Order: sequence, then C-alpha cells, then structure tokens
Amino acid sequence: MTGNNHNHNHGWKSVAKGTLGGGFSFHPKLAIWLEEYTNIPKETELEILEVSCGEASCPTEETMIVWKEHEFRISRKKEKISKMDVDLSWKRFVTKG
Repeated sequence: MTGNNHNHNHGWKSVAKGTLGGGFSFHPKLAIWLEEYTNIPKETELEILEVSCGEASCPTEETMIVWKEHEFRISRKKEKISKMDVDLSWKRFVTKG
C-alpha cells in the first residue's frame, strides 16, 4: 500500500527557557498559573519542550516543562494551555510523584 508514511520520528524539542518570575513570551498567563497551581520555585530555570516531528501536517500535542530532575507534562500545545490544563496536569504529576 502506498500513500502517507506515518513512520516519522516525534521527539522532544526545546522551544523556550525562562523562569516563572520572568514569564514566557509565547503565553502571557502561563507563568502566573504555574506559580498559582504548582510549587515550582519562582526563580528556577525552566525549559519548555514540545513533541514535534517538524512536519506542518503533524501538530504538536504535548508540552513538557523541565526543571532540575522534574518533568511536568501538559497535553496541549504551549500557546493553548489553559488554567484548567495546568491545574489538572499538576494534580496528576503530584499523585505520580
């Protein structure tokens, strides 16, 4: 069978770095919500990663926030994260901890 080959690689790609105190240019409220709903220290250096293969037809579906040895995943593209996404994802993260 020929056609679209869905055997391409999805990998985590770093898309931003910063702190909750400095905020994130791609999302005006994300740092505020993370500060409100999580216990991530305000001045800790965070790295924001997204799952991506680089193809325009294959959208990003997950964001990961990394600090020290922690990986906090949110099942949404970084620009589209809602307050509820942060709250529910953090609750899931804490219970898995």
